[in-house]
Amino acid sequence: MLKLIQFSGKFLKIFFFGIIPFILLSGGSKGDVDYLRIEKGTCSFNVEGNINFHLDGLATFTNVTEQDKFGNTTDKLLLSFTSGTDGEIQTLEFIIAAKSKKHHGVTLGVHRIKNLDRLLNRFSGVYGFADLGSVSELPFFIKSGDIIITEIFSNKVDGKLEVQLENANGETLNVEGSFNADIKV
Repeated sequence: MLKLIQFSGKFLKIFFFGIIPFILLSGGSKGDVDYLRIEKGTCSFNVEGNINFHLDGLATFTNVTEQDKFGNTTDKLLLSFTSGTDGEIQTLEFIIAAKSKKHHGVTLGVHRIKNLDRLLNRFSGVYGFADLGSVSELPFFIKSGDIIITEIFSNKVDGKLEVQLENANGETLNVEGSFNADIKV
């Protein structure tokens, strides 16, 4: 009986201090798994609104540095996502603009959508639009949300986005997903 108690005590120690931490550490999150499935140069978005659909397509980007007549420099990251479904091209484009100071380029991290109540000249923030002919004849413009840049190199940009788009009729679309964009040649 004493040997059985010693054996079960050792078993419990191994179970609680060896097996349970291993199980917890090997779990991972669903978001990470979805992100890993994105192939180089592609995007994958869920779109919800009047109609729900999934948008898979090509993802490209361009880095642009602009200087205005006052000498102010703005770095812009232009993200372009296109998908051809049923012979119709659907496009999502986003511009992340940041005033250049000590370092150049758009930074890693969360880029929040700001209200766009002026022209894009000297704009710092995120601007975006979608041309989804199968959903509406009117273009959708970005209203709220975040674009998260997780990696940025000279030849690729990885990230996630969760944004709300709205057209002139007040119809809204929620777009959520991941991208792995190649540099546009």
